[in-house]
Amino acid sequence: MKKLTCFALIVYLCACCLCAGSAEVVVLNDDAGVWPVLTQKHPRATVLPRPMDDNTLQPLLEIWFGKVNVCDCIAVRCEGKTMLIDGGNKPNGGATRGFLNGLHFHRADYIYNTHHHDDHIDMEAALVSRGEFWATTFLTPYERDHPVQRQLAMQQAVDDAGIEYRMVRDGDTLSLGGATFEFHRWTGSTDPNYSSLFAKVTYKNRSIWLMADVTGLAQQHLAEERKDIDWKADVFKLGHHGYSEQDIHLLRMVDPELCVITNTVSGAKVSIKQLKRNGYPYLLTNFGTIYLYTDGGDHWYYQQDSTPYDQL
Repeated sequence: MKKLTCFALIVYLCACCLCAGSAEVVVLNDDAGVWPVLTQKHPRATVLPRPMDDNTLQPLLEIWFGKVNVCDCIAVRCEGKTMLIDGGNKPNGGATRGFLNGLHFHRADYIYNTHHHDDHIDMEAALVSRGEFWATTFLTPYERDHPVQRQLAMQQAVDDAGIEYRMVRDGDTLSLGGATFEFHRWTGSTDPNYSSLFAKVTYKNRSIWLMADVTGLAQQHLAEERKDIDWKADVFKLGHHGYSEQDIHLLRMVDPELCVITNTVSGAKVSIKQLKRNGYPYLLTNFGTIYLYTDGGDHWYYQQDSTPYDQL
C-alpha cells in the first residue's frame, strides 16, 4: 500500500478522494495549535475534542496519546464509554496530571495496564490510591497476588477503591461502546516488555494496534507463529516507545498508514530511520499530545498541538 506523506494527506483531504477498502489519515490542524484543543475551532474541523466527562454518545472512536515524556498514557473513548491505558511514572506525574486534567478525565469504565514497569503503572497506582482517578474495572495481564511490588501496589489501590480486578488473557475481547478490543500476549517469555498485554482496537472499518512494550524477539515470534491474528491495521503504536526497530515482517503485515511513537526524536532515532526507510509516516508524542478519531468510515483524523511535519 502506498504510504501517505503529509503533503499527500492534505491533498487527499482537499480533493476528498476516497480509497475503497483502506483508510486515510487526514490532517485537521496543519498549523500550530494549543493543547487541550477543547474549545479551539479550525475551519476544516468537523468534530472538536470534547472533555472526557462529557459522555454524550457520539459515533466515534477517539484516542489521545499524552505527552508524558517517554511514558505511555493513553485515553480512549467510544460512544460514551471510556478507558485509561497506562499512566506513566512518578517523575513525570505532573505531565500525567496535566494531561488528564486537560481532558477533564478522572473517571473511566476501564483502567487497562499493559505491564508492571514504572513508566506504565506507577502513576495509575498513585492516582487511584489518592482518589484522583476511579474506574469500574481494572484490566491486567496478571493474576491476583502476582509477586512484583509495583503490581501488588496497584492491586491494593484497586481493592481499596472498590474497583473490580480482572485478569485478561491472550485472545480475550472487550467492547468499549461500539469498539472492540482484541487482546493478545506473547507467552514465550517472562520479560515484562515481551509479555506485556497489547491490543488491536477496531471500530467498524477502522483499526489501530496498541503494541504496549512488545518489540524485538516477541514481535518476531508473533509474526512467525500467530497467523491466526489479523495483523492489518491503519495505525500502529510502536512497541516499547520505538527505542529499537520493530520487526520488519510484523510491520509489513500491519502495513500502517500512520505510526505513533511515545518518545523523543533522539530516543526513537533507530525506529525513525526504519520507518523512513520503509515509507511509513509517523508522529511523536514529544511534539505534543496526539488526538486521533474516526467514525469508522474511510478516514482517521488527527490533531497535534505542534505537528512535526518535517518528521513525516
